[in-house]
Amino acid sequence: ISKEILEKNGIMIKVSVPNGKELGPKTDNPRIGIMGGISILGTSGIVIPYSTASFAAAIRQQIAVVSSMNDDNVVLTTGGRSEDFARAIIELPDHSFIQMGDFSGYTIKQCAKQGLKKAYVAGFIGKLAKMAAGVKQTHVKGGKVDMKFLSELAKRCDAKSDTISKILGANTARNVQEIIIEDKVDGFFDEVTKEACNQMRQHSEEKIAVEVILFDFDGKVLSRDKKE
Repeated sequence: ISKEILEKNGIMIKVSVPNGKELGPKTDNPRIGIMGGISILGTSGIVIPYSTASFAAAIRQQIAVVSSMNDDNVVLTTGGRSEDFARAIIELPDHSFIQMGDFSGYTIKQCAKQGLKKAYVAGFIGKLAKMAAGVKQTHVKGGKVDMKFLSELAKRCDAKSDTISKILGANTARNVQEIIIEDKVDGFFDEVTKEACNQMRQHSEEKIAVEVILFDFDGKVLSRDKKE
């Protein structure tokens, strides 16, 4: 095209993707409010934030989408695997599922700030044990699982002294889960979800209902607790 024609008439360029409307729902576009097509971002249509600031911004954006869609329930998970398990038992739109990673305290506070009514919090023993102990940022760099705290929860359930000793000597929360199951300590997982629920409610300044779901690593629900 000659320079003269461009200067006189300009040019309109349309970028399109065949079957974009069908492909869009298979990406994370619905989570951030892009509907009816696919965004041109890369091979997957997914942007992964790596810095703390960008991850926090992504969480805020996803919560804003839920709010803008006139929905008031959200499912907060610690990762992709727990999200898959949560999707199997909670019927909500795709955009209502948010992977908060280690930002549990920040995320629940944002949910309350943006006017949501209820948050499901789903995850495994490691992250939920930290939430139960009041930790707002659950990354391993922020501290290890508090085995003394978990041993106190076990004492509430009348665990035997040798079980308490094994918990105190455990290296991981997953190891504690195995000990609890092997020694048949009834009620322990209920204590974890109860305390996690209490803490998340406090982080939200008690402005949002919270339901905590603890999964085992095969997707079985070990315990659920809710506070409204």
